[in-house]
Formats: sequence, C-alpha cells, structure tokens
Amino acid sequence: MRLRAEVPLVAVVVAMAVTVGVQEAGAARILMLHPTSTRSHKNFFMAIAENLAQRNHSLTFVTNFNSTHQRPNIREIFVAEETFTTGVPNLFNTSTLQVTRQLFPSFVTSCSLTLAADQVQSILREEFDLVMMYMSFTECFLPVIHERKVPFIYVVPNVVQVGYSDLAGTPFFPSLAATYFYGLDHPLTFAGRMISTLSGVLEIVFIKYLVSRQEAECRARKLCSEDMPSLAELRLNSSLFITNSVRTMENPTLPYTPTVVHAGGIHCRPAEPLPEDLQQWVAGAGKPGVIFFSLGTFVKSSTLPEGYKKVLLEVFGSLQQRVLWKWDEDAMEGLPPNVRLSKWLPQQDILGHQQLQLFITHGGLLSTQEASYHGVPVLGLPVAVDQHQNMKRAQREGWGRFLHWEDLNYDSLRGNILQMIGDTRFRDEAQRRAKVMRDQPLSPGDWTTYWVEYVLRHQGARHLRSTALDMPWYQLYNADVWAVVVVVTLVAGVLVSWLCYRILRALIGCCCRARKAKKD
Repeated sequence: MRLRAEVPLVAVVVAMAVTVGVQEAGAARILMLHPTSTRSHKNFFMAIAENLAQRNHSLTFVTNFNSTHQRPNIREIFVAEETFTTGVPNLFNTSTLQVTRQLFPSFVTSCSLTLAADQVQSILREEFDLVMMYMSFTECFLPVIHERKVPFIYVVPNVVQVGYSDLAGTPFFPSLAATYFYGLDHPLTFAGRMISTLSGVLEIVFIKYLVSRQEAECRARKLCSEDMPSLAELRLNSSLFITNSVRTMENPTLPYTPTVVHAGGIHCRPAEPLPEDLQQWVAGAGKPGVIFFSLGTFVKSSTLPEGYKKVLLEVFGSLQQRVLWKWDEDAMEGLPPNVRLSKWLPQQDILGHQQLQLFITHGGLLSTQEASYHGVPVLGLPVAVDQHQNMKRAQREGWGRFLHWEDLNYDSLRGNILQMIGDTRFRDEAQRRAKVMRDQPLSPGDWTTYWVEYVLRHQGARHLRSTALDMPWYQLYNADVWAVVVVVTLVAGVLVSWLCYRILRALIGCCCRARKAKKD
C-alpha cells in the first residue's frame, strides 16, 4: 500500500521537474539529422520533434522523406536524392546479407552526399544549441559538431544493439540479448550464446569498418578537415542515447547506464474516429469484425511473389471477417468482395477500433509497439532485419504467432487466423500488455523531453558519461583478469601435479629400496 501511495507523488514530482526544466532550458535551437533511413523510422524521430516543438523549441529536421503538412516550430530540410532506400531489392527473395552487400556503397557515401548538399550546407551556417542524430550514416557530421562545441544526442529507432552499445556507454551481454538478425530464442542454449557472441563481434567489426570507410570518403571529398580527430573517437562523445524501447516491457530485462533514455511508444496515441467511408465499411462487417493486414512502409507489398499473394487471397476470401489490406497499387486481380485495398491507412485508428479482431503484420518494431499499445493480438509474416525477432518475442509472450513465408499455405494461414480469433487468451494477453505499456510515471514524450532539456541545462551533461567508454573491451569485461586467473590456475595445477609426481616417485623409490634392503 505504501508503494502505491508513493507512485502518484513520484509522477507529480517528475512532472514538476519537467515543467521547471522547460523554463530553465529556454527555447533551444535543435538540429535533427535523419537523412538516410526508412519512413517508419521517421515517425519515431518526428514524435520526439513534435514533443520538443510543443515546449517552444525550434527544430530543423534533415530528412529523406518529405512531409505533406507543416508543423509549428519544425522546419524540414528534404534531401531525397541522398537516400538509399530506393535501391533496396525485393526482400522476399533477397537475404539480409545480400541486401547489406548490395547497399554497402550507399552506406559509405550517403553521409558525405548529405553533408555536401546545398540545402544542408546552408543550414550549417546557422547556430544550434543541440544536435540530435541517427546513430548510422550521420558520422561525417561529427567534425562539424566537434568544432562548434555543441552537445549531441543519438536517437535510435530500435533497441540498443550490440554494434552500438559503445555509443550508449553501456555494457552488452550477448548471453542475454542476442543480435536480432538470427531470431534466437531465450533462454539461449550454449550454441545460441556462441552464435550471439560471435555474430556480435562481427557486427562490431563491420560497423567500425563502415565508419572508417565513411571517414575516408569524407576526407577525400574535403568535407572533413585533415587535422580533425577520427570519427571513431568523436562518435563516443554523445550526451544521451535515446532508444525506441519500453524498459518495463523488455524481455529479457537488461542493465543500462543513465545516458540511455527509453522512449518506446512515443509515437503511439489513442485512436481517433475513422474517415466516414472507412468507418461505414468497417461497421458493415458486423459481429465477425475486421482483420487488418499491412507489411509496413519498408517492404513494398507489390513485390509479393504471386504464389504468396494467391494464398492470401484464397484465405481472406474464405473468412467471415472483412479484411483491410494496405497495398501500394490501385487494384488487384481476383480481389474477394470482403477485402478492401488502400495505399494509405490510419493504422493506429484502425488498431484502436473496437471491431478489429486481428492484426496481420510484417513485425516491424513500430507496428508491434502500436499493436501492444492498443491491445491487439498479432499474426506475423516477418520479412527481414529485426522482424523475425520481434514476432518470435510476441509468440513467446503469448499475444502473437508468426509464420515463415516458406511455410505459408492455405491451411497454415487460415488455421492460425481462426485460432487467434477464437482463442481469447491472445487478446487477453495483448490487453494486459497494453495496461503495462501505458502504466508509466510520465508519457514517453515528457520523459524524453525532460532528458533532452537536462542536457541543455547542463551543457552536455558530461557528468553522466560512463567510464566504460574510456576502457578497452578486455578491461571492461575483465578478460585480462580472467586470463591471468586461468593462467595462474593452470600453472599452479601443473606445479602441484609435478610436486605430487615427485613426492609419489620418491615414496615409491624409498619403499622399493627398503624392500630390497630387507631381502638382502
């Protein structure tokens, strides 16, 4: 009872700190760099920008996705020609490794191309109090930040990954948090921990190599001065690491340093009424309700192989429910009468609608967070990157299931849909998670704003910086200590064995001599 009484008091105190912090920090000029990423990731950045803009901060947002409307206190700088997302191959028949290999030249050049753009060079002549930047493909901006002595913050539209744990200044344990490329189940077996550890090392090596190539590109284009510190050094000087994760819902839970700020769900919001025509169509579904199917923004739906599309159409057409399908073309041949296509749909308003029965999703992090926020069970058809891991986690937690595309057929898809709609345990668990996700002392927007303004008030808040950033990995994880312990133990064991051998040999020699003397 005492704990319950103190929780509202904590919320009030923190809320007052946020309000006072806003007054002390004043209206800041913030440069936000998100020049090369996906449209869904921009939603996470924009949610942070909108919360800061509401506090009267002025934001200049460099992005590769243009907006359809303007927002108060937010100025967008559009650099569409510098994006690599248009070169992404068909993800249904291309592995993550193949995609990485194909896009690697763009990974190297994208930052320098953005930095060299006229519109970007123009805004860099302005004064800024703070820079907030994507953790990848923005490294060439670090010398500019360094020269101006401006604090900067990493904004990461995903969980803390092993390759970027050094930027967060937090230890990373591959035995707990496996890299999401492999979709390993918890608890990890010995083989799983081996894969997680080795793949994590490879990820770190790859990122360091990528940064070195980006630095060489930046110097070759004369965008980075010759006497600047290396990008590998500059990238460790951030003030905060804002991650798209809800800390109370992480599974497994992980340790963090104070500079890691959890902003998971900052883009989530209560559902609003649907557009009138869509509302009428949804209401016409009656008691069976509606199923929503979307592959997100990164995966182009029209690249779906014909065999998969045929299965989806057959299954959807056999259902009592109406199916709302996000599709990037105007029409589809053989569309059943209970299926409606649309290039754009208000996803959160649909997820929050009382007649929605199931969300069939690619399993992207933002989509699964929105489903969790609105208490909707999910059936995953993951395609690439972190989607398999997200859906495996949903299945393990009891509010979702997933199918591999190669296992997709009429019986498997229809069976899973009917079971998830008919078994109330999936919805019950989803709604329980929604309560947990919403039960926070502050909203993610207020929480994130407080810490951004904390950095502004304390000129970069260097006192939060972890000493782990100054330690080589073998010291941080005591590898040298354990190496010495192992060596000493082995040497001691050898010495003890040798002494025992010598003593035993001497005793046997004495016994033999005594026996021989007795016989003589």
